[in-house]
Amino acid sequence: MPVSVTKLQGQDIPEHLRGPGVEVVFRVIDEQGKERYLLDDVEAAQTAVRASEAQRNPDG
Repeated sequence: MPVSVTKLQGQDIPEHLRGPGVEVVFRVIDEQGKERYLLDDVEAAQTAVRASEAQRNPDG
């Protein structure tokens, strides 16, 4: 399974993450299907890159 990043807005944001000032949440799904939710786009991109690199180089 490839690593994916999805931008969530409005009703797509999981209820437990909704709150004042939360307009966008980024969901990163790694190759094993583990989901992480992040509020920062740069952090989400970095997380996706790390997960992708780990998938290509599992020993490293």
